[in-house]
Amino acid sequence: MHKKILIIAPHADDEILSFGGYLIDQINLGAEITVRIGTIGGKHYLQKRVVRLDEFHSVMNELGITDFAEFFPNKDAELDTIPQKELASKIDKILDEVKPDEVFCCYPSTHQDHIAIYNAFMISMRLRDGYMPKLVALGEYPFILTSKTLPEGGSWYHPLSEDTLNKKIKLFEMYASQLRPSPSPLGSKGVKILAQTRGIECGSEYAEKFYLQKLIR
Repeated sequence: MHKKILIIAPHADDEILSFGGYLIDQINLGAEITVRIGTIGGKHYLQKRVVRLDEFHSVMNELGITDFAEFFPNKDAELDTIPQKELASKIDKILDEVKPDEVFCCYPSTHQDHIAIYNAFMISMRLRDGYMPKLVALGEYPFILTSKTLPEGGSWYHPLSEDTLNKKIKLFEMYASQLRPSPSPLGSKGVKILAQTRGIECGSEYAEKFYLQKLIR
């Protein structure tokens, strides 16, 4: 039986920035992946929703992921206006439908959408009758390098081969509307530097870092 993995991310592109390498490696091992995005975005005058949607669909298709969706369309930078109960209920519903072995969410950062999704996610990770994911972890948002506070939880590193890292970078580059010129964490160079930093921390050339919230063995 294949491992089931559920990814909860605030925006389309966060799932690649935070979990791209792990997803690539787990898909190669046969894992079943479900992705849920808080909101796709596209309200900013420099972005168009149709473009953001097309980017998201293209990335999912490239990964071979068929179970993906958006919780709240047209709520970019407004997820904090949605009642927390409603946000958590969306996550509860997909948890009950999929019953994943592993569940991942982005750490909160300073963006209101990230904070709203994180808070709802942690509510959904309360003790659940009859079912509990075996692993619950938070993934990094690139601006963690400039953050004054770090997420709570045990450190878990996933080493990345150069091939996996290059694939992750190419997937992020498919989100062309989100790329920023160097120096920026939201660019190909920034993604590689963060992977190198985490690799140095764990004795690998490249790595992704996760913050364990719960591990059942």
